[in-house]
Amino acid sequence: MRRHLRILPLLALICVVGQAPARANDPIQESHIESNVPSEQNFDAFLKRDLEQYFKKSIGRHVNVKYELLRNGPTQSGVAYPKYYLWVIVSEKNKTIKSGAVRVAAIDKKYFEVTDFLPVEEIKRNTEAIYSVFPRPVADRIKDKMKM
Repeated sequence: MRRHLRILPLLALICVVGQAPARANDPIQESHIESNVPSEQNFDAFLKRDLEQYFKKSIGRHVNVKYELLRNGPTQSGVAYPKYYLWVIVSEKNKTIKSGAVRVAAIDKKYFEVTDFLPVEEIKRNTEAIYSVFPRPVADRIKDKMKM
């Protein structure tokens, strides 16, 4: 029983480190980032392209998307694809259609896949839902954005 008590703090630390922005010098995390995150030169273009494609499918017509990173750098957890957390504003002819929080996965240096989108309306209805999708520091930033 005592042996298990000594292991619990270590497991808690592993869980916390796994959710931190991936700048720790872990060679496995770094290799996942290097093999999946587009180059700095392509990052913005690929992300905008894939966000616009995602929202075009859900809205049914071409839209423009502006984004803001909610956390600098990717979050790497285990062997999953590196994740980025964003605040997006979707517009058409300079009129906002949707806005909200997005989680995307960087894949094969070629594209981003939207894994979750929580529109402002949903966040207002159930603010605590953001904590089930986003890490606490990111969720706290989303709450701050909602106060604006």
